[in-house]
Amino acid sequence: METFARQERRHDLADVVYVPTGQDPDRLSAAIGAEEALVALKVRYGGSDPSRAPWLVASRPFLLGPVLTRRLERLGAGIFALCDVVQELYAEGDPRVRAVLDIGVPEDLRGHDLDRRIELFRLDVVVSQGIPRVTEMEEAFGNVGKMHALEQAYGVPAGPLFHAFHVRGIDRIWMDDQYPTYRPENELVARRMREEFGCPMDVEFFSAFRDDGRTGWRFAYVKELRQYETQLRRRIVAAAEQLINPLFHGYGTKALLSLAGDPVVETRIADRLGKDALAVLRTGVPRSRVLPTRPDEGLLEELEAHRRDKVLKVIDASASEFTWGSRGVFFGDQSASRWRRALEAAAAGHVPGRPEATAARFLISDLVDSDRFDVEFLHPQSRELCVMPRARIRLTPIYAREAAGSRLLCGHTTFVNTSRKVHLGHHAVCTPFVRD
Repeated sequence: METFARQERRHDLADVVYVPTGQDPDRLSAAIGAEEALVALKVRYGGSDPSRAPWLVASRPFLLGPVLTRRLERLGAGIFALCDVVQELYAEGDPRVRAVLDIGVPEDLRGHDLDRRIELFRLDVVVSQGIPRVTEMEEAFGNVGKMHALEQAYGVPAGPLFHAFHVRGIDRIWMDDQYPTYRPENELVARRMREEFGCPMDVEFFSAFRDDGRTGWRFAYVKELRQYETQLRRRIVAAAEQLINPLFHGYGTKALLSLAGDPVVETRIADRLGKDALAVLRTGVPRSRVLPTRPDEGLLEELEAHRRDKVLKVIDASASEFTWGSRGVFFGDQSASRWRRALEAAAAGHVPGRPEATAARFLISDLVDSDRFDVEFLHPQSRELCVMPRARIRLTPIYAREAAGSRLLCGHTTFVNTSRKVHLGHHAVCTPFVRD
């Protein structure tokens, strides 16, 4: 890592601290070419301007290296194993597993497809002291269309991801009506599938669901199907159309990872996982627990005293946008007064700062601090190469279940140096990762 003098740092980009760097002509040309490819594909993030890249464009992909690659591969296999064991325990009626996974899920959406297994997921990973640590598992995930765009921009192959869709026969994407901003990205997925495999893929919202026996990718959490009328939900659940991932609601409840270290069920899970998967999960999954609906004052005092090591996450709320992205994440190490207010809101059952977002449930997780990286990017106005120093990292590897086990398909890396919340946006550098 280079060392940059504080007086060199500049702040003319919103929410970004950067320093000037040497103008290597090859890397500059690569960054400009990557930006042009992203703009040509009209890659969007939220309401971003389609005439510009929606994030800061890196000059090159991020190199994982063999050690981190292997650790990510083992982590993916461990998460598949955890999902399977938890699903088995749910099917057997384990009361603790059901209590955790049923949070916010209507009864008619519980316990479906228990004979099928999760096939595709994405992890949100922080690299801490060289170790990948999972902050979240996403089974209804964005980034597939982005991976196509990043392949065009940087030449890093995303083919294994789209092949995983193809071999499963996916020829339709069913989207959550609450998130129309993801439609352009999913249209990129459909375009890639049509061009590469001749697959006549459609992108539609669940409100228009019809059953004609095809295979659809479910771009919605099962519990969020509660937004639709009961009759439509019944049609979705009873359909001959295969949905991937299957309709077991537990994958998307945000609390599944907490069961890996839950003292009530930890032994039962450990006995079934096997030695290797257990060791991976104990290293790669930070400890977390579901906050009781009525936490006692002693627990709140404990969380306040140890705030620097804790994160509060919304796992369910009447305003569902707080369970997507980083909107419902609150860090204890940033402000003692803000943390106290967040705990008080959680104890009262609403999202901090949003008393109308009621019936909220929360997860308390150990804080994982990111390693820091210096990342080169293209300044969107000056068109010069710059460096974002000491940026936090988030990896988003995507995995598929295969006959031989878990497979790491591809993924991208996001860097931010002015916030703990490392997510895509105008203030972030985004680039695909490569293994070697």
